[in-house]
Amino acid sequence: MNVPDERPTITADAYTEEYFLTECDGFAAYLDGAESGLTTRLETLWRFLDAAPGMRILDLGCGRGEILIACGQHGIEAVGIDYAPNALTLAQQAIARARVHTLDRWISPHILLGNAQQLPFEDKTFDRVIMSDIVEHLYPRELKRALAEVRRVLAPGGELLIHTMPNLWYYHYGYPVFRFVQRLRGIRLPTDPRERFKFSHVHVNEQTPRALRRMLAQIGFAKWRVWLHDYRDYAEQSPGLRQAMHLLTHTPLIKKVFCDDIFARAHK
Repeated sequence: MNVPDERPTITADAYTEEYFLTECDGFAAYLDGAESGLTTRLETLWRFLDAAPGMRILDLGCGRGEILIACGQHGIEAVGIDYAPNALTLAQQAIARARVHTLDRWISPHILLGNAQQLPFEDKTFDRVIMSDIVEHLYPRELKRALAEVRRVLAPGGELLIHTMPNLWYYHYGYPVFRFVQRLRGIRLPTDPRERFKFSHVHVNEQTPRALRRMLAQIGFAKWRVWLHDYRDYAEQSPGLRQAMHLLTHTPLIKKVFCDDIFARAHK
């Protein structure tokens, strides 16, 4: 019997247009027009990326292309690569719309169909690599290969930025508490939090901060930092619950089981 790390790679056709336009975070903003700006999650990633003109950026698993567009609008050279043809079609459409609305210092991003485990770039090519919501889609053996490839294509002093969710500590310990509170409010949630999402089957390698830290160490990055950061405003919740969620996701120790978003930086 195969163990998870021996299962076949998820095929590219699993990432349908429906996935990118109904469930992949930021789809509403994309449908409104990519030129309208980044979602809160992507704004957070953009701030952490600390990109500047003169750098070369690789967006690994670029999806609909929002980060690529932000690079183009700031005059930064960027390349996006994705495994799913549907993603690249949507990214091409978004880039074309954004180009029309950007008058100054636009640098058109390049997008490629490819596999994170075999990057078609020379060694030491990029100053920044971003892996936004791709880690959880790669089996452990695949993630190890992809991270080794990222390290290879990073220039000396280059930096990898990661965002992944869920935080398994939240799913195992925090979510049951949240589910209980919601039930008291008359809101019934499934026992398994994954049942809330139609495409949860493409999450094959969900992380904890500890597991991601261990993986980055194995690859041989010179230094790394893994942390939990909650960027949400919980505007859809009642004022009392909004305040409680803010407290739970920002208080040291407690946030380990209530904050659902893992970020990491790794330096070559």
